[in-house]
Parts: sequence; C-alpha cells; structure tokens
Amino acid sequence: MNGGRVMRLSNLVNIGPRLEEILIDSGVTSVEVFREMGAVEAAYCVFEKYPDTALRLSALEGALRGTRWHNISKEDKDALEDAFREKCDKANV
Repeated sequence: MNGGRVMRLSNLVNIGPRLEEILIDSGVTSVEVFREMGAVEAAYCVFEKYPDTALRLSALEGALRGTRWHNISKEDKDALEDAFREKCDKANV
C-alpha cells in the first residue's frame, strides 16, 4: 500500500498502462501477485495469453527491482532469458 492507496502495476517503473492491462488480463492482477510470481512467471503468463507480444523480461525484472530495464546487467538478462526458455521447455511450448 502507498499512503493508504493500493499501488497499481503501472506505478512500477517500466510498466505503462497497456502493459498493466496485458498483465492483469494474463492473471498478474496486482503488485503483490507480481512480486510473488517474479519476472519469469509473469512473462510466461503473458506469453500464454499473448504469444505474439514482444515482452522484455528485463523490463519486468527492473519493475520488481525499482530500476529501468537498461540498468539490468547482461548477465542477469541472460539468466532471465535462460530461465524463461527452461520454463517454456518444461511446458513443451
């Protein structure tokens, strides 16, 4: 909560109104749910519902960290991509 108000996903860095809509429609319904899921799981939920949406894992990770996506190290970006691919492989996507 933020001063008694519920924080919206679009209040997080890197998440605008359209991405917020997509996240909510994909089951990532609140900041709390997003934090519990993590960037990889949230991206997978979006991918399942919107497979043609170009989504940067680093933008979601940055939202969780409170930093712009371009401040995420290459190593961390690579690790996120690897984790996402592994999740897709396990789901046979």
